[in-house]
Amino acid sequence: MLLALATVIGGWLNGVEMRGHVVDDLTSESVGVAGAAKITHGARTVTADPSTGTFVFPDLPRESKVAVDAPGYLRTGVPTTQEEIRLSPNSFTIQVNEAGDPNKHIAKADIRQGTTVLNTTNDGGNIVISPHPGKDAKLLICAAGYDQKEITIHGVVGTFELTPGTNACPPLPTPTPSPSPSESTPSASPTPSPTASP
Repeated sequence: MLLALATVIGGWLNGVEMRGHVVDDLTSESVGVAGAAKITHGARTVTADPSTGTFVFPDLPRESKVAVDAPGYLRTGVPTTQEEIRLSPNSFTIQVNEAGDPNKHIAKADIRQGTTVLNTTNDGGNIVISPHPGKDAKLLICAAGYDQKEITIHGVVGTFELTPGTNACPPLPTPTPSPSPSESTPSASPTPSPTASP
C-alpha cells in the first residue's frame, strides 16, 4: 500500500502539464499559417492552435523532451518546461495566381533573387523555395504576359497575384563565354651541348 502511494505521489510530483506557444524564429509571430505545429512525446501528439500557436500537453514527465514539427520549419526538440518554442524556417512556399482570379494559377513563373532564378512555378502555380531565402528577403516574380512583381518574404508561405501586362522582368544577364584555349605551339627544348671529354 505504501509503495503504491509513493508511486502515485512520485508520478504526480514528477509530471507536468506543458503549456506552450510556437513562434517563427525570424518574425516572432505564431506558427500556424502554413499548418499547425504538432508537439510529440513518444506515441502521443497534440496540435497547437493554428491561429495562436498555443497548446496544452498534459501528463508529461518533467525531465523529458518533446519534438515540435510544423510545415516549412526545421524540427526541434525542447524540454517540457519550455513555454516559448521558436522554430527556424526551412523553406518558403509560393503560390502565384492571376490578379482577380484565384483559380487561374500561373505556371512557369520565374522566382528570382537578384539575377538568380531560384525556381519556376509548376502547372499549379506553386513552388517551394528551399532553403528559406531569409527574413524580409526581396524576390521578383516574372511570367510571360504579366507585369513583374516584387515580393517580400514573411513567414513560410505566401500567395501572390500577377496582373496581365507588358511590364515584364528585365532579361537575365547571359553568362560570358569563357575564352577558348588558344592553340599553343610546342616550344623547342634546348639540346644539350656536348661536353668535352678529357
